[in-house]
Amino acid sequence: MSIVLEISPKGFLDYKKLEWRREGIEVLNVAEGNTSDLVVVFVPDGHLTAFVSRITEYLEQDTRFNRPKNAALVNVIENVRKAAFDELWTDVSEAPPAGEVRWFQLWLRELREGPLVTRDRFAGLAQQLGIEVEPGFVPFPGRVVIAARAVREMLEQAIELLDAVAEIRSVAPTAEFFLSQLNPAEQAEWVNDLAARTTHGESEGAPYVALLDTGVNNGHPLLRHGLADDDLHALQPAWRRTDHHGHGTQMAGLVLHGNLVDPLASTQAYQIAHRLESVKILPPDGENPPHLYGWITEQATRAVEDPYPNRRRTFAMMTTSIGKTTGSPSEWSATIDRLAFGAPEVVDDESEEAQSKPRLFVLSSGNVGWPDWNNYPAINDLSPVENPGQSWNAITVGACTYLTDFDQDEYPSFQAIATGGGLSPSSSTSLMWPRTNWPYKPDVVAEGGNGCLDAGIHVIVGPENLRLLSTSHEMATALLTETGDTSAATAEVARLCARLSDRYPDYWPETLRALVIHGARYTPAMLAQLPLVRLMRHKLNLLKRYGFGAISPDNSLESTATRPTLVLQETIKPYRVDGSNIRLNTINLHELPWPAAALQALGEATVALRITLSHFVDPNPSQRGWQSKFRYQSHGLRFAVKGATELAEEFNQRINLLEREAAAENGEDEHGAFRDPDSAGWFLGTKLQSRGSIHSDVWMGTAAELAEKSHIAVFPVGGWWKDWKGAGQPNKTVRYALVVTLEVAENMEVDLYTPILAQIPVPAVGVPVDIG
Repeated sequence: MSIVLEISPKGFLDYKKLEWRREGIEVLNVAEGNTSDLVVVFVPDGHLTAFVSRITEYLEQDTRFNRPKNAALVNVIENVRKAAFDELWTDVSEAPPAGEVRWFQLWLRELREGPLVTRDRFAGLAQQLGIEVEPGFVPFPGRVVIAARAVREMLEQAIELLDAVAEIRSVAPTAEFFLSQLNPAEQAEWVNDLAARTTHGESEGAPYVALLDTGVNNGHPLLRHGLADDDLHALQPAWRRTDHHGHGTQMAGLVLHGNLVDPLASTQAYQIAHRLESVKILPPDGENPPHLYGWITEQATRAVEDPYPNRRRTFAMMTTSIGKTTGSPSEWSATIDRLAFGAPEVVDDESEEAQSKPRLFVLSSGNVGWPDWNNYPAINDLSPVENPGQSWNAITVGACTYLTDFDQDEYPSFQAIATGGGLSPSSSTSLMWPRTNWPYKPDVVAEGGNGCLDAGIHVIVGPENLRLLSTSHEMATALLTETGDTSAATAEVARLCARLSDRYPDYWPETLRALVIHGARYTPAMLAQLPLVRLMRHKLNLLKRYGFGAISPDNSLESTATRPTLVLQETIKPYRVDGSNIRLNTINLHELPWPAAALQALGEATVALRITLSHFVDPNPSQRGWQSKFRYQSHGLRFAVKGATELAEEFNQRINLLEREAAAENGEDEHGAFRDPDSAGWFLGTKLQSRGSIHSDVWMGTAAELAEKSHIAVFPVGGWWKDWKGAGQPNKTVRYALVVTLEVAENMEVDLYTPILAQIPVPAVGVPVDIG
């Protein structure tokens, strides 16, 4: 059976102490209350006595210190009762009322026989009770996620079924795509002229963007040479592979060309190196019958990978689900994290290889509906990033806008909603997410268009100059249409990823993600929201609105004499086995090839050091408290930089201590010892750097100080691979990308690029961890 323990006061008990492996007792989930926690525990048949015996010992036996035995456990158990539907409900939305037929996500405890047997055994029992179970399932460590259609009473009354369930969550409806008015005023001759000036990359060896959307009408003159018929797919064979809605064709035009205003107006030859793939994931009519959106995404991924497994590709998906999110993982977001990490379906416990075929996903953060734009920007702060935008490994994209100019004579009563470089009216944020250890989202923002208020009251989507121009699916009516919002911004980021992959074909998905974020910058309009005295909470709000800033293709794609960028792709083994324990492993210490003489010659001139560390995590989304052994991330990585006045021995001592403290999940530098002596120069600082699986920050100081900051350490912190001994993961090796840029003012007559080029490559040196 499953029983519920009410623990009071909250947080007083380490819940891993309730896992008694010998008796097979397992913590299923933890629900936090205001003053107490509810811990749902599974107790196998015949093992309820494990609790009874401990309580009996508390009542009848004392320790050698004359205290009741097991007091630390029993004293905090306020109440014990049989687990029912409400305790297993872990969704942020309200549990459904009685009598309402609906779809549920059921997170099953995985049986020893494996995920398929777990799913089939549950489905067989459910069928006898009239409960519909869909054929798809998604496996996670210790869990198998299925979708079932029932009323809650059917689950509550089926004790045998309920005891197989660790968690119950809701299934959110799919959000409608935003489709703007078509713009027939653009002439078809412009399109034909651009098509004649455009050359496309050959399919052999070109990077691809796989667009998971409503399909694409690739007969369009601007699409037909970039998207072959064989690269059109549909989730269901009965669906036509072409676009029934319009959104997919609009996004295809942006992914290939970007905003078409500039290419159409140009007379120059135009070359596109990347190509497109399309998977239609939404049906022509109605909604998808399956409700496991992660499963849908996985099937779409396989549709493009099965025929061409070795293509370099970026996955772009603008579909989100409507509903409240808190940043905690869902079946959908965790599936994307698992696909991005690239974990093989079967892992050899003795193998040191943990990642096979990592993938890069670019996701939309979700939109604020245009009727609410008259409450900008407050409504954006109140509209949370939508599922699956909370994914750790994906690039989640919000929207900003530079489009503010339109014909004031034609629209005298119109006023643009957003200022240039500010947040787009459509962009969602994560300001309403609670203060937890989840990543900040979105990761970056890109152009999403603007809107207007007519007479200060009525919302206008546009006019056309404030929107992006793209390809129309209704070619008989018009070849061009306007579009925008976070979907358009996501398409632009996917396009940048493809351009990076073309420029640097040997770069990993982790590296491409790092370069996108490394190149992003806050605009003056974004920074204007910060007060003169910038506290951490002000910078936190900046991250939750804009991520790391607006993308900059030039910064991401290029190195210059005054802005050289060093890219390292390395591996690290986060943990090692020490007897019966799993401990943190070595630190990778990178000695960087700073042009010390050139920097010292600049003296007191202000320079910048920008660092981005990117790695993918293997997710564990089961809601068991996400603390201690139940962390979501398989492992964590952090970076630390040698201080300008710090001796090498002092730096080694600091990073070893930092690693030990950071393993406590929330303990980054919490003891205050051996702090970075240059911490005041970092824009974000250690606490804001350490969320999620992408870490980026910039240090400002003098050139002379920078000349002495010669080492960067990459070190592991805790994760479920370390804490879950039964997971069989301690010997695994993982990858990371480290991107480092030195920046000086462009008007300075100094070449930093050439002396760095003469000294690379820069190998990583493994440094043993001080366990003492």
